[in-house]
Amino acid sequence: MSKRRRTSSVASRQEEETDTDSTPEPSRKRKKLDPAELCQQVYDVIRSHKKEDGALLCDSFIRAPKRRQEPGYYEVVSNPIDLLKVQQKLKTDEYEDIDELSADIQLMVNNTKAFYKRTSQEYKDACELWELFVGTKSRLLDSLEEASESKGKIILKVGKLARRAAAAAEARKQDVESVAEGENSESSSIALDEDMNQYEELFTAVMMATDPDNRSLHTVFQLLPSKKRYPEYYEVIENPVDLKIIATKIQQNKYTTLSEMEKDLLQMTKNACLFNEPGSQIYKDAKALKKIITSKKIEVEHGKFVPGKTSERIR
Repeated sequence: MSKRRRTSSVASRQEEETDTDSTPEPSRKRKKLDPAELCQQVYDVIRSHKKEDGALLCDSFIRAPKRRQEPGYYEVVSNPIDLLKVQQKLKTDEYEDIDELSADIQLMVNNTKAFYKRTSQEYKDACELWELFVGTKSRLLDSLEEASESKGKIILKVGKLARRAAAAAEARKQDVESVAEGENSESSSIALDEDMNQYEELFTAVMMATDPDNRSLHTVFQLLPSKKRYPEYYEVIENPVDLKIIATKIQQNKYTTLSEMEKDLLQMTKNACLFNEPGSQIYKDAKALKKIITSKKIEVEHGKFVPGKTSERIR
């Protein structure tokens, strides 16, 4: 079977942090999903989806017809809207929830269907776009609900690891400042570093990685897509791996070298780039994580201290 790339983002598997209990106690409220990010994920899918001929499905919806060119359009459509307006509302965080985005997309689709004939390409594209939107939103919400039940297992499994790594990072930061000021520092970071092995530190660096907007990069890589919901993923990806698998291997001491762990992490990012379209959010996150993994592995393997101010101490 030939490999094929899926246009929709695997980010629909899981996105936001929620509590681990599927039936939380009344006193514990489940953390709400970020509506802006949820809307952006759905928008990215419909914006990048391609038809069988390779053309973007959204081409007819990027801009509403100009009044001079199609005056009849504005006699039929009283409230015109296009994807440029939707994009602007996303940038300014005007959507308070996914339902408000749904209303705008449905309005855009209904406007097209009201003006163009059923036999026209625009009408057919409108129907397909709406089906894509509804399906993507449904899969995203369902998979987020599914992920919310199991995500906490990963956090619980490496929670102690992450806390220890964070403490080590803070101690190292203080150590670096002391060295820069010329003090004879013997901080606790040395003991913390010895207590925490290299695999744990590299894994924690991935878990703590963020983009320039301080959005976590690791969330969509925590769990593989459901085989029942996304069988096509396993037709394309020969070596599936996620952070849960890697965390388990760390806990069970399956890695004999740091390069083995790096190989799994890079395979994870490679899978994301293979299965998702260039330009999608998960594709960009995978590329960003790849750089972090590579550079952090070198840092951990060659002394654990960041280069620069600490180079004198290393020597």
